[in-house]
Amino acid sequence: MASPITFGTNTGSAISSKDINIISEKIYIKIDKDFKVASYIIDYSIYAEKAGTQIPLLFHASDYEGNFNISIDNNTIELIQIPNIYQHASNSPFDKFSDLFKPAEYDSSLDVIEIKWNEESTYKYRLNDLKYFETELTKGEHHIHIEYNASAWIDESDWVKEYSFRYSLSPAKFWKSFNKLEITIDATAPSMPISTNLGTPDTGKLDSIAIWNFSTLPADYIKIEYIPKLSKLSQTLISIDPFGLMLLFGISLAIIHILIIIKYRKRNIHKRFSPAVIIGSIIIPFIVLLSLMFFYELIDNIIGKEASRYHGYTFLSVLFYPLAMPIYWIFMWLIDRISKTIYKKKQNRL
Repeated sequence: MASPITFGTNTGSAISSKDINIISEKIYIKIDKDFKVASYIIDYSIYAEKAGTQIPLLFHASDYEGNFNISIDNNTIELIQIPNIYQHASNSPFDKFSDLFKPAEYDSSLDVIEIKWNEESTYKYRLNDLKYFETELTKGEHHIHIEYNASAWIDESDWVKEYSFRYSLSPAKFWKSFNKLEITIDATAPSMPISTNLGTPDTGKLDSIAIWNFSTLPADYIKIEYIPKLSKLSQTLISIDPFGLMLLFGISLAIIHILIIIKYRKRNIHKRFSPAVIIGSIIIPFIVLLSLMFFYELIDNIIGKEASRYHGYTFLSVLFYPLAMPIYWIFMWLIDRISKTIYKKKQNRL
C-alpha cells in the first residue's frame, strides 16, 4: 500500500565548513493563502577564518519549487550539485565539513552520502539532495542570502489531510559556533488557523506575523501545520468508527430479520423450512460486511474535499462472509426453531 505522506520540500539549515563561524541565521517564511506553497528567505552572517576560494556551506534541499537562489555579499552565486563519486575525505573538497564524507556503506548503489559529525552522530543524505557553491572569500564577515519556494507536505494517515511546511534545524547542532537564530512566519495571507512547534512567539501572532528569537536550538526542525477543522457530525461519526456503525447497522438488520422470522413462523407453524431464515441469512451478512466500505465513504463525503480517503483495503471485509454467514444462519435457525416450538405449544393448548 502506498505511503500516506505526500512529501513536500525538504530543506534545512546549511551544513557549515569547519573554517566558517556562523554568527546568525534568520529564517523568514511567508505562507500563501491556500497553504500550498511557502516562500523561504534565509540570511546567514558568517565569519571566514581564512581567505581564498572556499566551499563555505552545503545545502540539503530537495523538491523545492522553481529556483534555489543564492547571493553572497549581494553577488549572485551559482548553485552546484555534488558530483557522484567521492570515495574518501582525502580526495574530496568536502573534507572540511565532517570527520567523514563518503558513500554510505549500506547502500552506495543509491548514491547515499554518509556525513559523520562525531562518534555519536552520523547523518545520511541522498547525494542529489546536497547542493553547494564555490566562492572567493576574504577573511572576515560575509552575508549569504537564499530564496526559494517550498511545497507543503500532506499527511493522509488520519481522517483529514494534515498540511505542513518543514525546515530542519539539525545541521546547526554541528556548526563551529551557534549564536543567534531568528525565525519569522508571515501568515497574513492564509485565512485558516495554523500552528507551530516553536511555542509562543516573542512578538506578533500566528494569524499575522510572528517572530521568535533563540540563542539555542528550539527543536530539530520547524514545523508549520494546518489541520482542517471537522464538523460536529464528522467528529461524532469518526468517534463511533465505521466498524461501530457497521455493528449498529448489522444489529438493526438482525432485529428486523428476527421479527420477520417470528412473523413467518407464527403463520406457518408446520413448514419444515423457513424462507425468511434462508434468504435473510444469505443476504444480510453480505450487506452488513459491504456496509463497512459505505460508512468510510459516507464519513469522507461529510468531511468533504479535505478528507484523506486513505483507509486501506476496506473491500477485504467481504472476505469474512464465508465465516460470518454460517454463524449468522445458525443463530437465526435457532430463533426459528424456538419460535416454532413456542407456537406449536400454544396451538396444542387450544
